[in-house]
Amino acid sequence: MRITPSEENCADCAAFPEKECIDDNVIPLSSLNPGKKATVLEACGEPGPRLRLMEMGFVRGAKVKVVKYAPLNDPIEFITKDYHVALRREQAANVLMVAVEKAA
Repeated sequence: MRITPSEENCADCAAFPEKECIDDNVIPLSSLNPGKKATVLEACGEPGPRLRLMEMGFVRGAKVKVVKYAPLNDPIEFITKDYHVALRREQAANVLMVAVEKAA
């Protein structure tokens, strides 16, 4: 489930004290189109799944490229830290991204 940034939902989030996660250019990873690149701002959500996302390389400052969507748009394939990762759309929605740029 996608968490909407707010004081109630994000009180323990490292990004929320500076309110970076509610900036206009912050978007969930699940909303990027194939071929787009962005930089991870924060992995959000419950502690267990959040830690797993971070272990897979979705940490602050990591560059992520969307490779492709499966036929029914779930899961989504990404490249981060030079390896391919597939995430369900629901999981990808909990990774907040900034600085969307065109892939080379």
